[in-house]
Amino acid sequence: MQEQINQKLSQFIDDELDAAQSLELLAAIREDEALQDKLRRYQIVSQVLKSNEYSAVNPEFADKIHQQLRQEPIYFMPRPKTHPVNWQKAGLAVAASIVLAVVWLASKVEPRQNNPFNSVGVVAHSGASANDIHARFKDYLQAHDNTLYVNTVQAAQPYARVVGYPQE
Repeated sequence: MQEQINQKLSQFIDDELDAAQSLELLAAIREDEALQDKLRRYQIVSQVLKSNEYSAVNPEFADKIHQQLRQEPIYFMPRPKTHPVNWQKAGLAVAASIVLAVVWLASKVEPRQNNPFNSVGVVAHSGASANDIHARFKDYLQAHDNTLYVNTVQAAQPYARVVGYPQE
C-alpha cells in the first residue's frame, strides 16, 4: 500500500494521473501530515532533477501571505461611469448633418448672370432658378420619405431598406 502511494505521489508530481485519481490523492494528502511532508520531498527531488537547482520555500509561506491579505483594508470605491457609444444615435446625427449641409448648399445655389467665372468655364450654369432647385429637392425628399407616414408612426427611418428576391 505504501509503495502504491509513493508511486501515485511521483505520478502526481509528473502530471501523469487523471483528474479523479489526483483529487483522491489530494484528499488523502490533506488529511495526512506525513503524506504532506513526503509530497514536499518528492517536489524537491523533482525540481533538482529537472533544473539542477533547489530553492527552499518556507512551508508557512502561503499561510503568512493569507494572513497579510486578510489584514489588508478593503476599499469600496465607486467606479467611474462609462457611457457606451450609441452607434445608432451617432449615425442619425451624421446623417442629419449631411442632410442639413445639402439643404443649405441647395438654398445657396442660384445662377448669377454677372459671374466672372462663367466666361472662363469654371462654374457650370444649369439655367435653373433657385426656386426650381428647391422644388425638385422637396419632391425628392417627399418621394423618399413616404414610408414615414404609411404606418402612421412618426419615428426615425431605418438606415437601409431590405429587399428580398427568390434565388434561382
